Amino acid sequence: MAKFNYIAKTSSGENKKGIINAVSEDLALTSLQSHGLIVISLQSLGKKSLFSGDLEMFNRVKSRDMVIFSRVLATLLEVQLPLVEGINILKEQQKKNKYFATVLDQVVADIQDGNLLSEAMSKHPKVFSALYVAMVQSGEVSGGLQQSLLFMADYMEDQYDLNNKVRGALMYPGFVLGVFFIIGLGVAYFVLPQLVGVLEGLGSDVELPWTTQIIIVLSEIIQRFILLILLAIAGAIGGFIYFLRTPAGKQFGDKWQLKLPIFGQLFTKIYVARFAQNMQTLLQGGIPILSALKISASVVGNTVFTNIIKEAMTEIKNGSNMSKAFFHHPEFPFIAAQIIAVGEKTGKISSVLETIARFYKKEVDVVVDSLTVLIEPVMIVGLGIGVAIFVVSILMPIYNVTGAL
Repeated sequence: MAKFNYIAKTSSGENKKGIINAVSEDLALTSLQSHGLIVISLQSLGKKSLFSGDLEMFNRVKSRDMVIFSRVLATLLEVQLPLVEGINILKEQQKKNKYFATVLDQVVADIQDGNLLSEAMSKHPKVFSALYVAMVQSGEVSGGLQQSLLFMADYMEDQYDLNNKVRGALMYPGFVLGVFFIIGLGVAYFVLPQLVGVLEGLGSDVELPWTTQIIIVLSEIIQRFILLILLAIAGAIGGFIYFLRTPAGKQFGDKWQLKLPIFGQLFTKIYVARFAQNMQTLLQGGIPILSALKISASVVGNTVFTNIIKEAMTEIKNGSNMSKAFFHHPEFPFIAAQIIAVGEKTGKISSVLETIARFYKKEVDVVVDSLTVLIEPVMIVGLGIGVAIFVVSILMPIYNVTGAL
């Protein structure tokens, strides 16, 4: 439980100061507002414990939950239920996700304080993305909040399905390779020493194949340094993940992600489809093109494409077309840039973006289906070759000696 020092005003305008105990800053703010106080300042009196800081890593809202929230809230607005009452109903349904319930409680409190729904949501970027807030703001301005929420529900559902397909295609080879590595390490540690003893007992006059000699050396290294090897592997994986989370590491990872054999083309199609769908969604919602590009750059998910989109913003500010920036970068497919250029000339940019998004989503489906079909035989052949090398290297010398007796 943390302590927070607050400065607030009552409904009559009287200043009030004090200290409140709460698990988090959001809960402290919610508690004060529930007592009719208008919070001016809220500061923590002490550092949070390491344990409580670690728990915040798990505070998140699943994409599927956001889809349901958007769709149900739009339905409640359609039957003319007040916004605050609708959000409160949805908050009561979040029994499994206390974090989301707390966020919705704060959103309600901000709306009751006179803020717009988009303003209240913008205070929680972990839950409501810049794209989501922009679409809600567009709905508030145009009077079509219900339509904006339904639009976002459809959009997030499409992205959820797309991400699931890609995740499924990548998980299978990762799982198989992981299992193969664990089994191989177990065989090298528990089984190989016994077989190596048999090979060494054949006598020094028996010439062993070079593959057998390599396996014997590896077995001895694993026997002596198994703990160091495991720690080194864990440290390398952890260090690499940490590096990828730094700004420089993310740029490095995003750059090479697009250059991977087969998978690089898949990721490129995903980011182009995401960019086109984001832009089409925002433009259709009445967002100005520069604002739409800025939001799309922040949510596209790859720093290479983020920089390309930012360059397109610069081109527009200089009086040129955004497609000019796309033509300058080989990472952005030429055909997509060409279609966007045609849309800019004809004034049908929203329509062509929808076409690009639909085309590249189908392309992603084709690539994912092809990978699913091809990965299994490739993995089987690869594992078969590995097992064959192992069998030949270990058993063939024994077989040759016993056959000569």
